[in-house]
Amino acid sequence: MTNINQANQKQIFIEPSDVLLFRDGRPFSAGEGHRARSIFPPTPNTMQGVIRSKVLSDRCGRYETYKNGCNDCEKQSNCTIPNEIGRPAQNGRGSYGNLEIRGAIIAKYEETKVTPYFPVPADVVEVKEKSEQRDSPKPRLRFLQPLSQKLYGDNDLSGGNLSDDPQSKLLPLWTQEKTPVEGVQGYWKKKDLENYLLQDYPSITEYTKADTLYLRESRYGIDVDNARQTVKEGQLYQTEFIRCQEHIGLYTEVDGVSDLGGNLIAIGGENRAAQCHHLQQKIDWGNFTRNLENKLQQADGFKIYFATPTIFDAGWLPNWLSKNDLSGAYHGVQVQLVAASIPRYQTIGGWDVAYNRPKPTNRAIPAGSVYYFTSNAKHSEIIKAFHWQNIADASSDAQIGFGLALVGAWNYLDLQGEIK
Repeated sequence: MTNINQANQKQIFIEPSDVLLFRDGRPFSAGEGHRARSIFPPTPNTMQGVIRSKVLSDRCGRYETYKNGCNDCEKQSNCTIPNEIGRPAQNGRGSYGNLEIRGAIIAKYEETKVTPYFPVPADVVEVKEKSEQRDSPKPRLRFLQPLSQKLYGDNDLSGGNLSDDPQSKLLPLWTQEKTPVEGVQGYWKKKDLENYLLQDYPSITEYTKADTLYLRESRYGIDVDNARQTVKEGQLYQTEFIRCQEHIGLYTEVDGVSDLGGNLIAIGGENRAAQCHHLQQKIDWGNFTRNLENKLQQADGFKIYFATPTIFDAGWLPNWLSKNDLSGAYHGVQVQLVAASIPRYQTIGGWDVAYNRPKPTNRAIPAGSVYYFTSNAKHSEIIKAFHWQNIADASSDAQIGFGLALVGAWNYLDLQGEIK
């Protein structure tokens, strides 16, 4: 990340006043793909548009002039907006100037206090039980850990045609649980995520379900022939909106912008209105990183948890890791990838407001993905390079919030029973 003047470092909480619409990357048109689904929280593509549009709306208002490069603007000589937020994309990815974004993170805002909620990591599973079999209403969570060596069997493919596949070089993630398990769909508060990253697993006993934070509402419509003022036959469609629960919204950190304007902001499809609360403090990781540095001294390696989706050119593998042996260096830190827990890819697209056209579609690693590394680097260097930093192959993607990473500790699981 670049060094930004502290005066240009800001954090906001966006509190919706109405339902929100954040389209996923699937194609949609009435009568064909008749259902438009929403994703929440919105992707970094959406959030950079929200922030840049707010800066333009509150400080400029000359949208066409900005779109055309500000060349005919009489205030061009004294205007810093193009330097702060960049210019509209001409071919593919655009320029974002000095703008840097972390988030958006789902959060609750009450009495000036922000409580962030992070997706439960992909290496956390829940024991599958029927409600009548449970001794407690709380879920039974299990935490996967890498084995120190692979498990080989009759169907082992390591010597076959897949030996060159990078995935075949990864260690398996394991649990001693004998009952079937399943992935967890929910959120943790910051304290629970910190405990997970510090391997304090016994203190984590539950998670927050999505409907506690937001609800999905479907609304129906039909395409209209404007020339005839009649409805089009067979052109029904369904749109899914997000309704946040009380005090629930989006926390975002914004660097590189001198002034974010007033307390109103337009967000998502149909430019729904929301309150923009300007916060005095960022999320504080000071105590956590000090505890983490001590924890890493007893760990076999460090893990990276992604709080936002990220895009790697080669799919799931970042370009700073070798496909041959999964080793590499990131910002001078030498690492070896040993395991990963990655859910199904997320399709990310978007709409270019300036040019009224769809943005390129990419397959992204979803939020909650976890990568396990070993490294001989100093623990302080690991934390500095990775923790609360945006990680993506394209610097422009990292700049707007893709791949917001947090660092944790991990140990191998031996098959005798316990985490080391």
